Amino acid sequence: MMEEMIPTCPKCSSPIQGDDVNASTDIAFCRSCNVAHKLSVIIRSGELMVGLDLNKPPKGVCCNTFGTSTTVVASHRALGAALGSLAVALFWNGITSTFVLLALASTLKNMNVTVPEWFPAPEMNGSMMGVGMTLFLWLFLTPFIVIGMGMLGAFLMALGGKTEVHVDRGGSYVFTGIGFLGYRRRFSAADVLDVRIDDVRWRDSDGDSRRKTHVVIETRTGKVIRLGSMLTEERRKFVAAFLRRTLLK
Repeated sequence: MMEEMIPTCPKCSSPIQGDDVNASTDIAFCRSCNVAHKLSVIIRSGELMVGLDLNKPPKGVCCNTFGTSTTVVASHRALGAALGSLAVALFWNGITSTFVLLALASTLKNMNVTVPEWFPAPEMNGSMMGVGMTLFLWLFLTPFIVIGMGMLGAFLMALGGKTEVHVDRGGSYVFTGIGFLGYRRRFSAADVLDVRIDDVRWRDSDGDSRRKTHVVIETRTGKVIRLGSMLTEERRKFVAAFLRRTLLK
């Protein structure tokens, strides 16, 4: 790829001739503006830009510039992913809820509170569950409840979530969430060293290989911000290319 592609200076857009490219040292020198660039960064920029028009964002992506501030917002909305997440969440939480009701019924019984007749009987081996067994059941169920809530969160994110990147000299941030609910990570636009698309690979408990694709913002201080794993491939590629042009110009 590096041999087939003619590097272009990201500052003045002039082509960089072969004599000024050194792949072994990862340097591409632009004689027009007298600046040395990282060849790998230029190559990644070119790869991201293939088939893209940054003036025409794909459906679900909105870009705004006001003064020195630039914002790109990409929707997580994907009907297929939402339906898949909902089906898994309903199955998981449907089973978990039976045991949660059992633990709740036992808790109320131990507090001498009358429970509705449709609650499962809080019994074990023919006798009512004691306080110790009830506490153990709650502790045992906690990770299952947390996973279930995570599944519902994934459904809501696929239905109405968004990734927003705000770039400003006064302070830049990445926001991921639904509406105003979510989490924000701040960074300095002036410190950004690279913007790229990367894969994170791992093996699950069954030994199967898993992969998650992110847009990565890396700063000179070593800070790495990963975003956009829930975006469609088209939206993720556009956001990465748009951020490269905005942050590395």
